[in-house]
Amino acid sequence: MGNDIDDNPGLTEAPDRSGVYRATYDPDGPAMLSDVVIEAIAEVADVDPTTTVIPVADRIDPDALDSLFVDSEGEAQATFRVCGLEVLVRSDGRVRIVDEPVSDDE
Repeated sequence: MGNDIDDNPGLTEAPDRSGVYRATYDPDGPAMLSDVVIEAIAEVADVDPTTTVIPVADRIDPDALDSLFVDSEGEAQATFRVCGLEVLVRSDGRVRIVDEPVSDDE
């Protein structure tokens, strides 16, 4: 595993729901899970993650997120809100981001 966010396979909008985006994390790929999440959030927010701070660390420890699903058996998931987005990360590598008008304080 590496940390090259340029290798993120990209973000797709769910065909059945507007404002729902999906990305995939490959644990055998070069990008760290936290980098995939940050890149996906930046893409939804239409900002450059190299020049804009995405405050993921204010909501969840990126190192803990990276290690959360390493060699995990069974199903696990983490959900958190950042930048007005709901982020769901699953142990099978799926990342879902929902753009909803919700305060980060909820």
